[in-house]
Amino acid sequence: MDKKTKGTVAEMYVAAHLIENGWRVAFPIGENQQYDLIAEKEGRFVRIQVKYADPRKGALIVNCRSSNNWSVLHYTKKEIDVIAAFNPQNKQIYFIPVKKINHSALNLRVDPLRNNQKLNIHLAENFKDINF
Repeated sequence: MDKKTKGTVAEMYVAAHLIENGWRVAFPIGENQQYDLIAEKEGRFVRIQVKYADPRKGALIVNCRSSNNWSVLHYTKKEIDVIAAFNPQNKQIYFIPVKKINHSALNLRVDPLRNNQKLNIHLAENFKDINF
């Protein structure tokens, strides 16, 4: 599956999940925004960037930047509120607030580490809540 199709699949799963949980969803026209969709619930609007993240070695590597042939842009709180990472293997979605992003990528552990390390580890299970 090509990158664009993966992105569309992830966006549709995230939108369906939000709608099932009482959110209204809107998609921007065009590709000039850093967010992929807007979710609204009880008058609160949330800008969401969606990422398709294949698990590798027990973690989802969530890309926290946008790139094309000309530039690389890191997501900021001026542009988005949340990154929704979609795991295609189990169809799980993880919602990462932009304030948790400080690198080009964020590793979400879906499997525990063998050495039981907990310091500076982002456990995916801590990002399942959509009450951002």
